[in-house]
Amino acid sequence: MTYHIPLIACLVLGSAAQSAPYCADLLNREALPKKYARVAPIYSDQTSGWIFTQDQLKNRYEMKASSLKLVQAIVDEFAARNVPLAIVVAPPRPVIAGQDSLDAAMGQHLYSVADARSSFDKMITQLASTGAIVPNLLDVALADPDVRDSYYFRRDTHWTAVGSAVSATALANTVNTQVPDLFANDGDQDFRELEASGAIQEEGSLAEVVHKACGTALPPETSETFDLSRSGDLLEDPSDDPAIALLGSSFSNRYKRDHYRVADALALAFDADVENFSVSGGGPIGAIEAYVMSGALDRKDHDLVVWELPYTESFNSQSFLRQLLGALSESRTAIKAAYLQKKPQATLVKFAEGVATSGIEIEAEDIAKQSFTLEVRFDNGSTAKVYLGRRNSVPLDMRSSSLRSSLSHFGNRAPVEIVISPIKGARIKHVAVF
Repeated sequence: MTYHIPLIACLVLGSAAQSAPYCADLLNREALPKKYARVAPIYSDQTSGWIFTQDQLKNRYEMKASSLKLVQAIVDEFAARNVPLAIVVAPPRPVIAGQDSLDAAMGQHLYSVADARSSFDKMITQLASTGAIVPNLLDVALADPDVRDSYYFRRDTHWTAVGSAVSATALANTVNTQVPDLFANDGDQDFRELEASGAIQEEGSLAEVVHKACGTALPPETSETFDLSRSGDLLEDPSDDPAIALLGSSFSNRYKRDHYRVADALALAFDADVENFSVSGGGPIGAIEAYVMSGALDRKDHDLVVWELPYTESFNSQSFLRQLLGALSESRTAIKAAYLQKKPQATLVKFAEGVATSGIEIEAEDIAKQSFTLEVRFDNGSTAKVYLGRRNSVPLDMRSSSLRSSLSHFGNRAPVEIVISPIKGARIKHVAVF
């Protein structure tokens, strides 16, 4: 009997057979240093140059209802201060690379670009439904084949200077649509009108993995850069002009500087001053939490806040949303706990019966060690785990001695007590509820 393999299967099998990973150890967690094992298996294709780590390969982005409520509460806090919040999420790198590139690197059809794109689009729609300003950068990157090809580095996790520039233009257009009177000249700049002015080099974090695991040194990649200088009257007093706070991740603070020129691109796209407070390695809220707790938001130091974060950060990891919402609630009056039992290993906090509790505040003894796990216990006998802490990459001069976490939006459950466990050498100095 003769079996006929469908043409599509032949194409997939043929692609898999032709793929050439940099080395087999990339797929084996046990063969990799601990630093890289956590993102293994790592898929690669020497022919195309694309490298994908496991944490980039999720294809579910839409938020749970409880996460959406927390984001809504955050956006509402900004609205109450009359400062618009823009949420800029860098698009999924595998979707930009395309299905053929994924199949070649993974050896078979294990990841659906179509599913990932659909789910990311749903998340963007959810974020926009809160009233935040949210451009869909995936649509922007996929709209032009040349932009798509140069949006991301192939051997690094970050966008290129092209990716940052086209994204800045897209954000300016979205702001102009939603808040047309905020910036006089936003939306006037067309990315295609930018003039090339050289290139930047990127050594590549994923190229480093290949070098360590496979012994193969890969050359740096380059990205075209542009003339991002602003025209205008240098004699004008800019003090009354609207300004922007950029609060992002390594996408806006690579090598602890703005390597991809995100702030410059935003300044040109908006024709406005931009201050970049981004923190490389600070996680999804390292920069924005510090900004809020510094009092800058309450002072209205800037007319627009841009919260930039990578697609690898999930809004369904609710601890960081609770921490940011807690920071936004800092001015609320503390109340006394009904019972507080402090021990080195764990501290038990019981709430007074009948008193509405919206959050908890922990002051650490050492500002350099701020990591705590919270077991929240509810009136129906259930529990929830919440993390409250700051990553080591957040500079000490950007930290408050206290951390706050919101206890709102747990559905119909009411918190009755919390067990706080210090981790990573942290120690509790003071606990309060509000």
